[in-house]
Amino acid sequence: MKLFMVLSLFLTNLYSDTGKIMFDLYQKGMYTEACNYGSRLFTSNQTNEAFISLLGFSCLKADQIDRLSPMISALSQSPDARANSAYFSLIVMQKKLLMQALYDNKPILNVQFPTSSHLISKVFTLYVKDPKHTILIKEYQDPTNLRQTFKLYTTQLNGLKSIAIDEYYDKILIFHHVY
Repeated sequence: MKLFMVLSLFLTNLYSDTGKIMFDLYQKGMYTEACNYGSRLFTSNQTNEAFISLLGFSCLKADQIDRLSPMISALSQSPDARANSAYFSLIVMQKKLLMQALYDNKPILNVQFPTSSHLISKVFTLYVKDPKHTILIKEYQDPTNLRQTFKLYTTQLNGLKSIAIDEYYDKILIFHHVY
């Protein structure tokens, strides 16, 4: 999941204004805008794996994980595309299992997924190791950075059940994510 390789591949395939606009939005950190823009143009670019990969990473960074499903299916022709598809699938699966565990009290037992640096992946790994699954708000400390902690809990967004993860640094809220 070398984002650099994906971006390099994307730069070599910048044949249209569409690709350039999306790449510029991504470079500026405007991930939500890039995700929305690329999603509108997905159908006309569904064979351009560089475009789809950049769209997937944009949506991932914009916390819009539920939009990854069509991208997962479309990324299959090259080794890099399959690697990105597997990465997106991992994050989606971990999110779905966390939702099932939190909403349905379904334990996550005996699963061994690869892990990544993505927040959901980090929290999933901590959750699986946590024996206290009856607490409504789970709090975890990042084992690689003891000053960083996470809170995992259920929430609703536009009437839909979701999960939220708050990131804290030195007990100061730095990010609030809703998936």
